[in-house]
Amino acid sequence: MPHFISNYSATEDVWTRALPALIIVFLLSAVSGIDLNWNAWQIIAGTIGGLLILLGSWMALNRYRKTPLFAVPRRVGWPEIGLIVLVPTALPLFFGGDWVGSIIILINQLVTVGLIFVITSYGLLAISLWAIGRLFRTLGQTLRLFTRSLPLLLIGFMFLFINAEAWQSAGELDPPLLATIVGGFAAFAAVFLATQIPKELRASAVFSDNAQVVAAADDAPVSRDGGRNEDLTAPPGLSAKEKGNLWLVAFITQSLRLALVSVLISVVFIAIGLVLIRPETIAGWTNQPPDIWWALPWELFGNTLEITSQLLQVSIFLGAFAAVYFSVYATTDPTLRAEFFEDTITEIRQNLAARSIYRCELAHAEPEQLND
Repeated sequence: MPHFISNYSATEDVWTRALPALIIVFLLSAVSGIDLNWNAWQIIAGTIGGLLILLGSWMALNRYRKTPLFAVPRRVGWPEIGLIVLVPTALPLFFGGDWVGSIIILINQLVTVGLIFVITSYGLLAISLWAIGRLFRTLGQTLRLFTRSLPLLLIGFMFLFINAEAWQSAGELDPPLLATIVGGFAAFAAVFLATQIPKELRASAVFSDNAQVVAAADDAPVSRDGGRNEDLTAPPGLSAKEKGNLWLVAFITQSLRLALVSVLISVVFIAIGLVLIRPETIAGWTNQPPDIWWALPWELFGNTLEITSQLLQVSIFLGAFAAVYFSVYATTDPTLRAEFFEDTITEIRQNLAARSIYRCELAHAEPEQLND
């Protein structure tokens, strides 16, 4: 939750962490701006010129700030960002008069720098890695959710699975089109999940008394001066960025859980299809021989178990479709909803409780402690 940090600064806390990525983007953009139809000397001059401009600008800014010439900057502001965006943009224009190329590079630089800022500012990589690790730590809970909803999912989707039309459509789709459809299902599930998270966040921010705040903070790395009697249940309101940070943690965590459920459902359909749907049946439904990907080295009642591309595609299609249904079911059914969000909301409450204690202590900190 980087935006919970008091005085969290873009110039000192965000751009400085993003500086290595920004330098890589600068170098790649400078090279991509070179027209391969240029003369050899123009290509060499453009590459070296971009590097020298970046290095010279860095040294000049360090000189202006009275720091060592090659020191890593402690602040990265608009001058540095302007250089990273504008220098690669100017190279095609300066060396070849290519206005179109310059405009394309400018748009690409603005979009890329903006994405780097958002990813770094909100700690998206750290959140994603944490959420993946947490997904494995809470695998038992995810499996319980899956097994509780599996009977209902099978009842709803088994009729589609043994339907010839499903195999004629989903089983014969081109892989890019199948990926697009699955992506559309994933986007729909993500949108629905995103609309439900704010309700959970509002409920998790309510504490009845100071003892509940301290208990919720648990082992969070904050300490409280027990000699003060400030009300910890009414900390400063969350800013838009703090709310966004909380929302991202919940969204990424629960999205990974939905993705895992989708994969598990697809695996279940593959297992059922290996037993029930023979290649001859697939050929009768699709009017063409099935594409056998893998013949397993086992037999069941004298029949060889064979995985076909049609079986994989239909299972993936229904798994993605079932994930949409599961997202609606898990966030609207009161009992399943409580279990679906339970551990995530517990950790969010811990962060909110720790923030309340942190802000209270910060309000009474001495100036030298604030500087530390």
